[in-house]
Parts: sequence; C-alpha cells; structure tokens
Amino acid sequence: MTLATLQLEQESTKDTSFRYLEGTYGDGYVSRRQDGISPLSVRWKVVTPVMPASEAEVLEAEIAALGAGYFSWQAPDESTATNWILDPVAWTRNYVSCDYASVTFTIKRFYI
Repeated sequence: MTLATLQLEQESTKDTSFRYLEGTYGDGYVSRRQDGISPLSVRWKVVTPVMPASEAEVLEAEIAALGAGYFSWQAPDESTATNWILDPVAWTRNYVSCDYASVTFTIKRFYI
C-alpha cells in the first residue's frame, strides 16, 4: 500500500467544514461570507487495514519522505484524485500482533 493507493478501514472518518468570515455589529447584526475560493475544509482520519509490519514500515517511510509535501489520492466518495497533505505530520503504528500492524494518520485536502 502507498499513499496514492490508500485503503481505509471502517474506523476511518471524514470531517468537512465550511470556512467563513464573520463580522458582528453593535446592534446584533451579523454579516457572513465565505473565506476564499475553496472554502470547504476536508479531513480524513485514515486507519489502514491490518498489514504485515514490514509493509507498515514501508508506508511509514513514504510518509516520512513526504514530510510537508503533498500527494494525490482519490477518496472513496470522490470520482477523481485530489491533493492531500498530512496535517499534522504525524502517524501512529497500531500492532494487532508482533507481525501485523495498521497505520493511523490525518490528511487534509490541499489546494495548489
């Protein structure tokens, strides 16, 4: 498994929010507008399927090499690949036995 071919476990979650700017005035009036041309913020908490620990190490090495960069991935509910970054740049290896593990990390859609 690589970042481009990520597979998700059922525990994976998608969070979406809409960024906006808001101004509140003395008489209780509130003004809102979207923030930028891409106001949707999409994050996935990725939990990979259990794999041999050696494959988890390879995936972790790819994540470490990526660092602050971005990668292309097609989310399960989307028809095309988009760009993603690790946010934060951190991950966890979860062992189910001595020889098998899954990797957990959070990614965020990245607009260039």
